[in-house]
Amino acid sequence: MKRIAKYSALAAASGVLLLAGCIDRSETVTYKDPERMKIEFQNEKAGRVFYEALSKMPYSGGTESSTEVSIPVVFKHKYVVKTGDNAKFNEAVKRCDTNKDGVITEGEADIFASQFH
Repeated sequence: MKRIAKYSALAAASGVLLLAGCIDRSETVTYKDPERMKIEFQNEKAGRVFYEALSKMPYSGGTESSTEVSIPVVFKHKYVVKTGDNAKFNEAVKRCDTNKDGVITEGEADIFASQFH
């Protein structure tokens, strides 16, 4: 009888631990955002057209990577790295400034914007 009671107590304690979840659980999120590329605009219209197109530009380059380490019931840690908005901006500049002179002209902005209509 004592043996059965001992196993019942052990089973009950295990069940409580399983229902309670991890004892130590944490998550860390880090944002990695590259510096924005330096760019000039030929005039106000070129800048406006560029930024309007940027807002419509789909961007799949934004990444999120995660690493998860866990020991069931005892420990779980998740580390996430996310890319910020500057990466999208830099991609747009690379696509728009076709002659790579650091100046976005009205013509370049119009061509860039036409890709997202």
